[in-house]
Amino acid sequence: MAETRRPAEESRSMLIEAAVEIIRTEGYAALSARRLAEKVGLKRQIVHYYFRTIDELLLATVRHYGDRGLAVLSETMRDDPLRAIWEVQADASATTFAFMAMATHRPAVKKEVLRYMDKFRRLQTTAITDYYASRGVRTSVPPVAMAIILQSVSQALSAEASLGCTRGHAETRALVGKLLDALAAGASPGALVKE
Repeated sequence: MAETRRPAEESRSMLIEAAVEIIRTEGYAALSARRLAEKVGLKRQIVHYYFRTIDELLLATVRHYGDRGLAVLSETMRDDPLRAIWEVQADASATTFAFMAMATHRPAVKKEVLRYMDKFRRLQTTAITDYYASRGVRTSVPPVAMAIILQSVSQALSAEASLGCTRGHAETRALVGKLLDALAAGASPGALVKE
């Protein structure tokens, strides 16, 4: 593919987007300046111009993905934060898992991933706290625990489904749907246990 002239910020952004795609679909170990340049149709030297090291590229990728994710989550959680957390997209789960795997091997990346995880958790917790208050929900399930439960189960189902494993998924989704309906109506999650 022939290189085309683009504004600097557009080229940098394109490289980051392509890096996210490579990490999500092939794993972070597949990411190299050569692979990235091939994917976007630029010369390898251009990758090095924008990112001197792979760690610098990985950090830019984490920041880009994290900032975009926070903006999307903030918007989708306005009406019903519980459903927004529950209905995470499969692609988002795959990318999150890939970034977590990457963080276990690269200390600088780990620090940044943890920073974004904390930002996401704080955003979720605040939104759920406000949601409980606006509906008069009284529950022994703290907002932070509810965020972790919903996100973890949703991401686990997405990961399993991507491998072709769906046993118990319909039942789990139905149970969580009832829980979310109960909370939306102001009932305690414990009301489900009494049925």
